[in-house]
Amino acid sequence: MADIKFAVILGFMGQQRDRFQVFNPPYTLAEKIARAAQVEDISGAEVVYPGEFEDVAETKKLLTDHGLACSSVNVNIKADPIFHMGSLTSPDNSVRDKAIEYLKTGMDISVEMGCNLVTCCPLGDGHDYSFQIDYTEAWARFIEGFKEAASHRADVRLSLEYKPMETRVHTVLPTAASALHVCDQIGLPNVGVTIDTGHALYAIETPSLSIAQCAHANRLFLMHINDNLRNWDWDLVSGSVNWFDWVETLLYLEKVGYDYYLVSDVMPARLDAIKVMSAVARSIKRAQNLLAKVDKDELWALIKQNDALAAYDLLYAGMGLD
Repeated sequence: MADIKFAVILGFMGQQRDRFQVFNPPYTLAEKIARAAQVEDISGAEVVYPGEFEDVAETKKLLTDHGLACSSVNVNIKADPIFHMGSLTSPDNSVRDKAIEYLKTGMDISVEMGCNLVTCCPLGDGHDYSFQIDYTEAWARFIEGFKEAASHRADVRLSLEYKPMETRVHTVLPTAASALHVCDQIGLPNVGVTIDTGHALYAIETPSLSIAQCAHANRLFLMHINDNLRNWDWDLVSGSVNWFDWVETLLYLEKVGYDYYLVSDVMPARLDAIKVMSAVARSIKRAQNLLAKVDKDELWALIKQNDALAAYDLLYAGMGLD
């Protein structure tokens, strides 16, 4: 299996918070990048616009000085107070225009950073109660807004990250199928999907099937990786809960020819971020090592025979448990 490049979302190298507590000091941008550079096997960082791009040239220099590439620009159209009731789905033209401006600016920055890839998770777009929004109008605005942004420049890929809920009780983009439908409705080749393995898990998807679906449509642009209990977006270390789903994920990424970054979307919270992200890197390596040990032809033959039990036996033997 070819080595896949590893990156982290830069914000996780700094201060985080949940509904109850604040974790870690408020590290500066320079400190966050310096900390990221200490993570095992890292070669890139996903950087958030607008928060981490006050000075684009300085951000680029800091990454370069630490031997890191910008893997993607994550455009945040949920955190600004203006987006508290939605961004692209908002009935307020000025709010929608602001979100589209963010996306277009992020696309321009991605070219300066050398990645030509923007990822966006529009978590403020959705609803919390019945009768809260006009779904037909909200959906139309959502499609039109992303289409306008994607039309800004054909040399930049715009990747949509889906998630069932949070910050809204119901998001407008909850599943891989809905993300693929958006791609079809927009109808532009530079629009694709970011699969977050944790979002797929608690959407009750099989991440490998989501990978197959998006790759079949030529829309698999980016992978975010983490793990959870399928009940919430806990952002745990990949493979720490759903080990065989994780191994299967890497098997299918190899099958579909995905060769871009695996981006750690793991929240360190109470733990040291450098150690947590390094644990993610080791989890990638362990799953790859396991797949390298087993007879791939035999594994695929068992899959084609629908013989999951024999496939497990093969994998357990590869782990030295027999």
